[in-house]
Amino acid sequence: MSNHPVPSAYLAGPDVFFPDAKALAATKKAILLQVGITGHFPLDNEIPQDSGQRLEIQSHDIFLQNVALIDRCDIVLANIIPFRGPSLDPGTAWEIGYAHARGIPVICYGTWGTYLERCRHAGLEGPSQGKDINGFLIEDFNQMENLMITRCASLIVESFEEAAAAAAKILLDTQG
Repeated sequence: MSNHPVPSAYLAGPDVFFPDAKALAATKKAILLQVGITGHFPLDNEIPQDSGQRLEIQSHDIFLQNVALIDRCDIVLANIIPFRGPSLDPGTAWEIGYAHARGIPVICYGTWGTYLERCRHAGLEGPSQGKDINGFLIEDFNQMENLMITRCASLIVESFEEAAAAAAKILLDTQG
């Protein structure tokens, strides 16, 4: 039996906004358990749903509890699917940067093509190649997301299952 505690992963991403968020989280947690990792989802936090509570206070509570949850985890698995545009959810981007700054490994998953390809597909490229309709440059480092995200990621894979397997390998390597 190992002396190491069970490693844990924070599940970042826009999944919290999906209609089936809790079921999706349960599925992802089950996949993680199969590789020996406990998953933690932002909706696991207990935020009082007092209708009299000001939204500012409620949003502050959510922020603090999500930060604390990231701090308790050994790794972050971030769903970077294009969300409400060609790029990832802004809250997920913040969580990726925060985890990176804290030295917590981040594995990103779920996107397709390069950022420039997704901008083109969304009709955001203007008449000048590589620029948007306002003439602003569209970042093109032939990467799946903005360079500030890709440079924070330990790895970017296509699926959650690949991310879970990679997380298990990373955590096993660090536990020795």
